Amino acid sequence: MELFKLGAGDLLLFMLGASVVSFSIPMYARRKLVKDNLPVILTSVLVSSVGGLFGTAFYVRLIQVASKTVRLSVLPRFVTTPLAIAIATMLEGNVAIAAAAVVLSGITAGTFGRNILDSLGVKSPIARGLAMGAAGQGIGVAALVPEKDAFPFAAVSMVMTAVGATTLISIPAVKKVLLKIALQ
Repeated sequence: MELFKLGAGDLLLFMLGASVVSFSIPMYARRKLVKDNLPVILTSVLVSSVGGLFGTAFYVRLIQVASKTVRLSVLPRFVTTPLAIAIATMLEGNVAIAAAAVVLSGITAGTFGRNILDSLGVKSPIARGLAMGAAGQGIGVAALVPEKDAFPFAAVSMVMTAVGATTLISIPAVKKVLLKIALQ
C-alpha cells in the first residue's frame, strides 16, 4: 500500500502555498498603508475580477478559439493556480490547460509587467501593485518585491482578485452570461 500518491504538479502546488504565505511578512509591515487605501483596493479587485473574466471571454470569442474546452479553460488565466483549477472545474474546462494559462500569464507579467508600467508612466505604488497582483499572480507579485510600497498591494490584489473571480463564477447568473459570451 502506498503512503503517498502524488500526481503531476502536487509538489509544485504545495510549494506555491508556502511562497504565498511568505508574502504576509512584508504586507504586515505596511498594514496601515493598505488599510488607508481599502476603498481603492476593493474597487480594483471588483474591476479586475469582472474585467479579467469577461475580458478574456470576449477575447477568446474575438480571436475565434476553435475549441470549447480551451475557451473555458483559459478564462481563469489571471487568478492563482489552485483557484484557476477550481474555476476550470466549475466551467467544465481542462485543469491542465487552465494551470498552463495561469503560469504563462504569470511569467509574462513577472517578466514584462514592471517595464510596461514604467513605459505607461504608472508611478503610483498603489496602482503598480494592484495591477501586477491582478494580472501576474505569484510571479508578478514576486517581481514587485523591490518596490516596498507596491508589494503589499500586489499581494492583496492577487489573493482578493482570485477569490473575487471564484465567487463570481459560483453565481449562476454570472456564470451563464460568461459562458454565453465565451462560447458564441
